[in-house]
Amino acid sequence: MSFAEKAALRRKSKDLKNELKDLKKNLLSAGCEKGRVTQYLNEFEDALEIGNSLQVQYNDAGEHLRLARETIGKLLECMGESPAAEVDASLQMLAAELDLVYHDCSIRKDDLDFLSTVESLKQMIAGRKQQTAGGTGMSDIMLRSELENIKAVLDDAAGWSAPDFLALAYYFLHEDKDALGEMENEQRNTYIFSYFREHFMGAFETECNKAGLTQKVHELAQAYVYGE
Repeated sequence: MSFAEKAALRRKSKDLKNELKDLKKNLLSAGCEKGRVTQYLNEFEDALEIGNSLQVQYNDAGEHLRLARETIGKLLECMGESPAAEVDASLQMLAAELDLVYHDCSIRKDDLDFLSTVESLKQMIAGRKQQTAGGTGMSDIMLRSELENIKAVLDDAAGWSAPDFLALAYYFLHEDKDALGEMENEQRNTYIFSYFREHFMGAFETECNKAGLTQKVHELAQAYVYGE
């Protein structure tokens, strides 16, 4: 992270603290109980900061996933006609991108089938350096097959909807995130949002309603987590 990025992050965090101070003052003025308000706002602040980080990480992983899909598409289309050096460069770039596609709400690092397929591809890429000019026929067929297998997983993940990152952050603050590993994408998204509503946001909104601040709280969450 550059100096400018760190400075921007500090300003953003400072602005959030000021917003939360105003919220607290208004909630207390509306007659909300101080201890409860303090607890809610502390948890809200933690979830906002973690939620923003998770959203940034998810978008970064999504960009690497997009680049990997694009590279595989070009390889499958042109691999047979392109110069070997050009193909090798694309394969090396693909291997680097595949190391960066992971996120808890996309392709997970504990997806052993995907990891095994990527490792097999990397071995093929390394093996190409040892091949003679005329000895690529069968290995290129196998390479194409592995590329198609990986692309199928990436294409599937690219169609998944993103989670509510504030809800995900709150869940991570209170539960073991590995428990989400076996859930399908939409099942996980629905579950963490319901968990968030049941354990925090429903009660927090009840307090905010007393001061007419519910809309402001939602706008603050949207702005801080998503930059909107």
